[in-house]
Amino acid sequence: MKLKNLTIAIAMASLGVASFAAQAETGTSFYGSVRAGIEYFDNGTDDTTTIRNMNSRFGFKGETELGNGLTGFGHYEFGVSLDGSDGSSAVSMRKGYVGVKGGFGRFRIGQDYHTFYNTVLAPADQGWWDTLAGATKVTNGGRTGEAMTFDSKFGMFGVGATSYMNDDQMGDGYEFGATFGAGPATVGLGIRDTDSEDSTYGASVGGKAGSVAYGLSYVDRKDVGNSVDLHLGLGDAYLSYGQASLDSGTDPNGITLGYTYKMGKQTSSWFELSKQDADVKGKDATTAFRAALKYDF
Repeated sequence: MKLKNLTIAIAMASLGVASFAAQAETGTSFYGSVRAGIEYFDNGTDDTTTIRNMNSRFGFKGETELGNGLTGFGHYEFGVSLDGSDGSSAVSMRKGYVGVKGGFGRFRIGQDYHTFYNTVLAPADQGWWDTLAGATKVTNGGRTGEAMTFDSKFGMFGVGATSYMNDDQMGDGYEFGATFGAGPATVGLGIRDTDSEDSTYGASVGGKAGSVAYGLSYVDRKDVGNSVDLHLGLGDAYLSYGQASLDSGTDPNGITLGYTYKMGKQTSSWFELSKQDADVKGKDATTAFRAALKYDF
């Protein structure tokens, strides 16, 4: 396992080095973010303190003018472990898509953040780690599997649509979303209906007023329950709160306080203190503190 992970890591690093030579000619860029830190975790029975990877990643992206107002683009992003000796994969897929954009909007095929996330969940998903504590108990969040997605903007209005076809994660299905800019706020409405997730509806509002950033997301999923998630940011500090009300009879919730310290153009550190309560009889709430150092290149 160690040799396999090392081989993969060396191969991907070689691709990265080779890409630098081609960037000037093809418009392709290579980037990365190395993230590591200390995590203290207490589940009420045991507590541990660990030095761990905090979602380090690297990627390649680029675009080329096609003429007639069209641009072709592609993007790969990989999660990368800082230590493959724990038996986990050294490299994992985060994003991978290809597309065309122009005055009509943007069309892409592959794995990415798709319509429902971008429209409904993203406004409240602004922290580093323990965010969307409510929505994650109700819906699939973040990046979803291979799909076709279209999005476009018309002045203050935005529209989006995603189609899944025999995807490993979602099966068959669709997502639709719309946004409307109203002064300093943007309102979003979305729906998701797939083989893995029937009739999920959502709404959001987010924006910035002076130094205060805010985001509120509401999700309702048939036969599962509903959730509310809130993000409030003031400068480099923020608060994230999420609450779900599940049809099973439990009301899991979580709250996170965080702060980001910008040390330089490419180096920063972040700190989060969170408490997550699954609302399960006999199971204590968990408390976690994380302090991470991040370098982007």
